[in-house]
Amino acid sequence: LLFYPGNWAIFGPTHLPIVVEGTLLSMADYMGHLYVRTGTPEYVRHIEQGSLRTFGGHTTVIAAFFSAFVSMLMFTVWWYLGKVYCTAFFYVKGKRGRIVHRNNVTAFG
Repeated sequence: LLFYPGNWAIFGPTHLPIVVEGTLLSMADYMGHLYVRTGTPEYVRHIEQGSLRTFGGHTTVIAAFFSAFVSMLMFTVWWYLGKVYCTAFFYVKGKRGRIVHRNNVTAFG
């Protein structure tokens, strides 16, 4: 519900009417922005032109495996960053009075 009003500051000026060479246009038309709905024949023409070509054949399988690999890689990277930066450790006084770094104790000893 708030998506359109939230973006009005950005997209609002593109709705302004202007006259170019005697023709009434919106600013978006003049700048060349297209608002094409996916169910219209115009969308199909854009796909056939090649500007919005979809994956097909082996490309889909390659893209699926690549995205799976990147997902696993990023999971591992963030897991180790969390392990390094978020592991609790404490300095506790040992039996002989030495202060020792420990990972496996609570704050209460």
